[in-house]
Amino acid sequence: MRVPLPPWLAHNRRRQAIAGGAAAFLTLVITVGVLAAAGVFSGGNSQVLNGITTPEPSATAIPTPSPTPPPTEPTLLNGRLVYPDQLPDIESRLPLAIMLDNFVDARPQIGLEKADLVFEAVAEGGITRFLGIFWSDEPGLIEPVRSARVYYLDWAAGLDAIYVHWGMARSSVAAADVPSAFSRLGLRRFDGFSMGGPYFSRDPDRLGPHDGIANTTAMWELAADNGWSGPPQIEAWLFKEDEPGRARDAGATAAPTIDIGFGGPFFSDYAVTWEHDPKTNGYLRSQGGAPHVDGGSGNRIQARNVAVAVTSVRSVGDGTSHLQYQTTGSGEAVVFQDGVAIPGTWSKPDSFSRIRFFDAEGNEIAFNRGQTWIEVLSFSDPLSY
Repeated sequence: MRVPLPPWLAHNRRRQAIAGGAAAFLTLVITVGVLAAAGVFSGGNSQVLNGITTPEPSATAIPTPSPTPPPTEPTLLNGRLVYPDQLPDIESRLPLAIMLDNFVDARPQIGLEKADLVFEAVAEGGITRFLGIFWSDEPGLIEPVRSARVYYLDWAAGLDAIYVHWGMARSSVAAADVPSAFSRLGLRRFDGFSMGGPYFSRDPDRLGPHDGIANTTAMWELAADNGWSGPPQIEAWLFKEDEPGRARDAGATAAPTIDIGFGGPFFSDYAVTWEHDPKTNGYLRSQGGAPHVDGGSGNRIQARNVAVAVTSVRSVGDGTSHLQYQTTGSGEAVVFQDGVAIPGTWSKPDSFSRIRFFDAEGNEIAFNRGQTWIEVLSFSDPLSY
């Protein structure tokens, strides 16, 4: 049915146009109001998709993660702190005492930075060799592995370690004859001369005999199969927290640099320098005038403590250059840590005792947590700090 227009609008097209526009505007206003009430223009709480209104997800607050607690459990050999769930795995195994080559052509060593302890002494001809003690870390592959010498066996025996080597020195003099020493000490051992993969292998990129590789993962598995399990039967050293400002203490002997002339003068290929790094409170190692780096990671070798033990060293006189070190008893020593020197003594009552260090008053020295190097010098080897 057609509704007649009111008289004031019936014959006025301008008024009709205005009235039509007003009606359209009113319709728009009502539509917008309805949509607003439905939330279409509410700033993100819902949206229209293909004619269907769906609510948008509300923003949720991301919780701040709790800080990871620091490790709390000290390890037996070097006091490094680990998490409680790590300690049982570490203590289930015995340390591996691995002989490492340090001839110039054998550098850089791989995996040395992961040792708990490192002993350094002259093998022959002024050339040093390392005994790396691996326990609290899992280095995997270690190289280059070399042959055994009697005095290194004594240091390994004091740590209840499995001795890892590639061959051994033989001598007509018992003091330098490694097979005789193995029988006397009853050490458990792995020898690359008689064992193959996966325990030992050769590095094709290195010249022999500086190419021997030891696989620590495989060795620990074999040790477990043999019933050679931990924890090692040794007593822990005393440990303490770092004291980076110690050199400023009254009476302290500052030792920012340590120079050691292994087997000869300070300028030889085997001369060692340790430089205290105030940023880390560790000692950075150089040898032969160049920074000593780990060939696996490229990191500079750094020790938390450097302990120098002075002892008698002599040729055994068997027609070779084999040496005999006094490894038991006691002697002079200097321990370097926190940028200071602590003169005192070393003590190792017998082959199965752990070497320990004491200050001038006879108090046992507490070590900073982490890697310690034990530099074993003869009376003629120069030491400066």
